[in-house]
Amino acid sequence: TFKKYGQANLIQTVPRRGYRFAEETDRSGEVVIERHAITRTLIEEVSDAVIAEPARKRSVLSRQTAVIGVIAVCVIAVLGGFGAWRLNVAGQPPIKSLAVLPFTTIDGAGGEHEGVGLADILITRLSGVDGVSVRPTSAVLNMNGADILSDARKLDVDAVVVGSIYRLPEKVRITARLIRATDGSVVWSGEFEKLAADELRVQNEIALQIVNALALNLTDAESVSITKRYTESPDAYRLYTMGRYEWSKRNYAAMIEAQRLFRNAIAKDPNFALAHAGLADALAMSSATSDEAFNAAQKALSLDPDLAEAHASIGFIKTFHQWKWDEAEASFKRSIEINRGYATAHHWYAELLAVQGRHGEAISEMQRALEINPLSHSLLADMGQKYFFAGDYARAEEYCQKALDLYPDFNFAYWYLKEIYWKQGEYEKALDAEYRAQRTNFLDDTPASEKERIERAYLNRRRILAEAGPAKMLENFVLNDDRSARDAYANAGIYSLLGQKEKALGALEIGFTNRTFGMIFVKVNPVFESLRSEPRYKEILRKMDLPD
Repeated sequence: TFKKYGQANLIQTVPRRGYRFAEETDRSGEVVIERHAITRTLIEEVSDAVIAEPARKRSVLSRQTAVIGVIAVCVIAVLGGFGAWRLNVAGQPPIKSLAVLPFTTIDGAGGEHEGVGLADILITRLSGVDGVSVRPTSAVLNMNGADILSDARKLDVDAVVVGSIYRLPEKVRITARLIRATDGSVVWSGEFEKLAADELRVQNEIALQIVNALALNLTDAESVSITKRYTESPDAYRLYTMGRYEWSKRNYAAMIEAQRLFRNAIAKDPNFALAHAGLADALAMSSATSDEAFNAAQKALSLDPDLAEAHASIGFIKTFHQWKWDEAEASFKRSIEINRGYATAHHWYAELLAVQGRHGEAISEMQRALEINPLSHSLLADMGQKYFFAGDYARAEEYCQKALDLYPDFNFAYWYLKEIYWKQGEYEKALDAEYRAQRTNFLDDTPASEKERIERAYLNRRRILAEAGPAKMLENFVLNDDRSARDAYANAGIYSLLGQKEKALGALEIGFTNRTFGMIFVKVNPVFESLRSEPRYKEILRKMDLPD
């Protein structure tokens, strides 16, 4: 029992458990239990203001009564400066990287997506906090928490958050633990129980207490971000999470499914800004036109002007569809300013830098994206592309192979390898890469005749290469219609490799007129090296505001 200012029993010892408040406090009708495994401390009946106090740098203490202020000081003293040394017990280094694994749904009522949804919410909140790198949702979806330390090693993080969700008829109970990856020790654990109607408040409290356990000081902007309410609809958030999972696969079938899921999320909550941003991303990456994607991104920004995802969406559209380089860069920088932990913003900013020939900066941005999400097959493959543009073909192939080690059916990695092998004259490897890329686009309803056509074309090109040589084989790749936007750009690369400069330049001019998706890489793609001294080629770059 502690005594202060003549009052006894403000804080009482609970045998074998810890400490508790003995006097009446400002209650909010809820109980929050927080356990710190290192100190085995139990704090009961803490008001909302006291829970939120660490994240607001303890500034709210001045607003409490004198008694509550004394209690808070006593608790800090009892914890023995816990915030200062809790992460360095036995010489342990501070936690700088973190993964939140999908929560387990004990009763099974919400299904696996409920656990993924809660993890995604916490990831979104924590990724905006400086001082800790948080793995994105796409990196943890296949982790089930059965072997926590193994998952931590795969994700290359200092600590993981695991937890469970248990639903009662009118309440929800959520437990969470922050576990150090080096030895499995529990840095922090908490148990939260609320009425089902107040479930979204639990997410804020868990995020705040994790930040407190990490001894991170929040800025005012971070404090706002970490308690942000994105939607009041659990169903909308679940659909959004599923949509992002499909979108992260980066193939055509998954992108179409992502669009469906994002639209359904918007139907559940038309004011859900994240869902509009997700739809913008899915449309921008799978459509030749950008109007609907741009409108979706603008809608997201109108609902939430400080949404990092929406600013990145605008940057992508302005890069790949509108060719407005300066405006795109401003959007990416704004996205990163809002949330430095959003890997996609770094990724797409790297694309813009590469387009302009700023190879060192592009690789640095890709490295930052990979620091946030080292297990992303998409990031690894695109890092390979950046090295290809920079002329480092060995590193380019290395990163593409790393992507395929994680996701053997990733078609972009195969397309990149095809160009790498073409440029180096390794035509058999190029044919194999192209064939595998085409097979990844097969759907369940792809006609057998189409599959057979792809097989015949592959075998025929191998035969031509063996019998007539590389030039004849490359000619077989020329598509029938130079006038179409897609065919023109693809043909331009083949003509350039064949040394047919006039045809290559003519095809590029058609690609420019039709704003072909891949045209933005015309300045840096090595397949066009033979054209770089040509006046017509330089004129294309000038018109695209990509000076040589």
